[in-house]
Amino acid sequence: MSASVAVQDALVAALTEVGPVVYVVRPQAANGGSDAVYPHIQIGAVIFAPWDTFTETGHDFVARIHTRWRGENQLTGSAIQDAIYARLHRTTDIHMDGFSSILLTRETSFVTHTDGGFEGICEYRGLLQAD
Repeated sequence: MSASVAVQDALVAALTEVGPVVYVVRPQAANGGSDAVYPHIQIGAVIFAPWDTFTETGHDFVARIHTRWRGENQLTGSAIQDAIYARLHRTTDIHMDGFSSILLTRETSFVTHTDGGFEGICEYRGLLQAD
């Protein structure tokens, strides 16, 4: 299994424990809009860079995690982002087939208002090595 698939699968499994539905690709309605359930979490871009030594193969990655919700304020999204933080920040216990997680930490987080709702974006940096 490739590192990108292993990370994506591991994030989906870990974030499913948080509560809201987790998407890799949000479903699209027939009219071209989103058919996603709100609130939800979406695994966005995952960017990889090599993190190898002479004896080990590893990867440094940044995963962008989107949280989307509707409502009058940021409370719902803040609670979801707090739960994501509690599950992922400084963890080494997410399972990845063929790889070992060395460390995962949140680097950035922000919330923005969108038409009809809110979107929170967090970026998590991780290090992993091939088993």
